[in-house]
Amino acid sequence: MNKRFRVAMVLYAVLGVLAWYTLGDDAIIVLHRQVELRWIPLLLIASFALRTVLAMKAEKIRRGE
Repeated sequence: MNKRFRVAMVLYAVLGVLAWYTLGDDAIIVLHRQVELRWIPLLLIASFALRTVLAMKAEKIRRGE
């Protein structure tokens, strides 16, 4: 499970880098503030990474490690 976790984190990082360099510098208005468009996919990828970390921690707790 530890190897799969590391691979998942590396892939999330690669996706984040690709999203950062692929998207342009366009901006949208969110709650009366201008936000660069490239931050939105990064937040989504980060939420998936956080979910993966929490699932791994929960599995360790269940196994008693």
